[in-house]
Amino acid sequence: DAAKREVREELGVVCKEWKVLGNRFRTDVNRGMGWVHPYLARDCSYSSNTADNNQNKNDATDNPNDKEEVGGHDTEKQLVRIMKFSNVKRAVMDGRFVEVQWSNTVALAMLHLYLE
Repeated sequence: DAAKREVREELGVVCKEWKVLGNRFRTDVNRGMGWVHPYLARDCSYSSNTADNNQNKNDATDNPNDKEEVGGHDTEKQLVRIMKFSNVKRAVMDGRFVEVQWSNTVALAMLHLYLE
């Protein structure tokens, strides 16, 4: 429930289907703290009751100028980019997800989709 709430609050997105991608993974091994709990969220749409909503958010695009900053109501601003799956795959292969939490989660999600 916490992941669903965070996605809704931080990104203004509601997803109908959630798949756990493993139990949890440590992100700060040296100090024994910091965990990521990865999920694959599917059948998502922008919430109509989010202040950050606008009519163009559901248009799939890979144009770097088509970015939407959300979460401005708090200190955790996020930049949403809607990407085609083929471009996400290329970004993973090119190492463009530079945080281990993101590279791990995206790679696990892609593996899950591949094995489906």
